[in-house]
Amino acid sequence: MTHAQPLRRAPLVVLLLLVGLLLPTAPARAYTDDYPWAGGSRTASDSFGFTQRQCVSYAAWRLYKAGHRINNTTSYNGTTYYWGSALHWDSTAVALHKVVTRTPKVGAVAQWNAYEKSAYYANGGVGTFQAGSYGHVAWVAGVYSDGSVLVRQYNLSGAGTYSQMRVKAPRYLYL
Repeated sequence: MTHAQPLRRAPLVVLLLLVGLLLPTAPARAYTDDYPWAGGSRTASDSFGFTQRQCVSYAAWRLYKAGHRINNTTSYNGTTYYWGSALHWDSTAVALHKVVTRTPKVGAVAQWNAYEKSAYYANGGVGTFQAGSYGHVAWVAGVYSDGSVLVRQYNLSGAGTYSQMRVKAPRYLYL
């Protein structure tokens, strides 16, 4: 190998690096559901005081894994707050002086109030996601360059199961 060969490859390497920088970023989708109550009862409580296999239980567990433990019942300055159903999470976060914003980041909790709608991305198209009567929360696992997010969640379909979806949530809670 001569010294001239590496120099001929340099423009190709630079071109590949530039193309890689210009491509839209997308979070990795490979993931194994390691939620500890995946086979648990839908009437029993988890160690955070939430009902197992519900979206709030999964979000609380993901927060715990990230070093941010919350319990369904939280005392702050002599007042007791209840996270409760997903539809209360934004107001509880505000009461506890947590950040509630429209700007997503990995590790935030995406939150919808009862029947709230947002953009949903599937099969190359955009549709609408609508939360149920209890609202919905999900763990933000990735942020796309267009501001949409990959969320991981439980009980989206009402069957107490794990799923992922790409959405733009109405708000993100930094807990």
